[in-house]
Amino acid sequence: MNHKQAYQVQRIIVIVALLLILFGDTNMNGVFSFSHQPQQIWFYPQLVVALATAAGPNLLLMALGAAQLRRPALAISQLLRQILWLMGGIALFSLFFYLEDLLGQSQGLANFNLAGFFTALAQAPVGFYDILYELLGFFVTLPLLRVIAHHASITIQRYLFWAELVFIGMVPIVVFFTGLTTINIDPPLAITAGCFFALMGYWLSQADLLTRITREQLLVAWLLTVACYAVMVSVTMYQVNLEHNFDLISSQPFAQTFQAIPCLTLWVTVATWVMNRTTLKQPRRHNFVQTAYGTLLVAGLLIEPFTGINRVLTPIIGAWWAAWLWTLAVGLVSVEVVWLLRHWRWARQLLPDLFGGAELSGGLADG
Repeated sequence: MNHKQAYQVQRIIVIVALLLILFGDTNMNGVFSFSHQPQQIWFYPQLVVALATAAGPNLLLMALGAAQLRRPALAISQLLRQILWLMGGIALFSLFFYLEDLLGQSQGLANFNLAGFFTALAQAPVGFYDILYELLGFFVTLPLLRVIAHHASITIQRYLFWAELVFIGMVPIVVFFTGLTTINIDPPLAITAGCFFALMGYWLSQADLLTRITREQLLVAWLLTVACYAVMVSVTMYQVNLEHNFDLISSQPFAQTFQAIPCLTLWVTVATWVMNRTTLKQPRRHNFVQTAYGTLLVAGLLIEPFTGINRVLTPIIGAWWAAWLWTLAVGLVSVEVVWLLRHWRWARQLLPDLFGGAELSGGLADG
């Protein structure tokens, strides 16, 4: 896979991931607004989309793994410096969000205290800021992941896939149906989201693997994807009807169980489509992929002020569609804000290019 192809794959996957992450944060004002409506024809398609939003962080981690594990290894001092800059950026934008939240209260900034801020920081002040901690965890384990990524045999790769399918996919459902909910099974570190999807993103970006995948195999993968979502929908609705509690839909108890096959299928489909295209545009020197990480940080500050879009449009087109326009507006404005901020060197350190946009366009990595 050449640089043009790798950039296009990264771009498509990151766009889909960010849209799913932001839409998933609209909660009862958008993505879960259908949960208390009569179960008509659109109920189940909306439930599938709600479950699909849980795949957003996984796809983002796949793109991160494809970019970072392809790069030359950083010296430990450089890696530590990058981790500290990431921590500083998360803390700074979390502080901005905390102040924004206080301004919306009656006493305003008079309620500010460091204990409250650090509590909010530890709990991720914005729902989708959880993914930022997963990205941070990726860099903490990056030296170990690099060894696994570059030296794991095909047998080990298959073993990790099946281990993830069993521990993350099958075990929680078996535990639920057998009533053994008091048993807590911690999955192995190597198959948690921050490791598994990052490794799979790197391995699936290898051209020699992609060229061996046939149309029939891809069709089977999509049929398995449909089966995975059928299982997640069925188990979710079984629990909802068993407990007579439609609020369980928004808690998504089984949304992460069988996301591996759909995420890997989407990646392979996008990569295969890109590799089969005869002409691809040259990536711009300053491109969207460079802003992806910063977009997440800035969107956390904008998603609440932009709720007016949802309130205005909901009576006209419904809460679900209004939330999509709300999501698009937040995403587009966030990208533009990040572009403006990245004109300053300190901002490029706080909002780095984690997904390889500079290298894939022929530029230099942020440093």
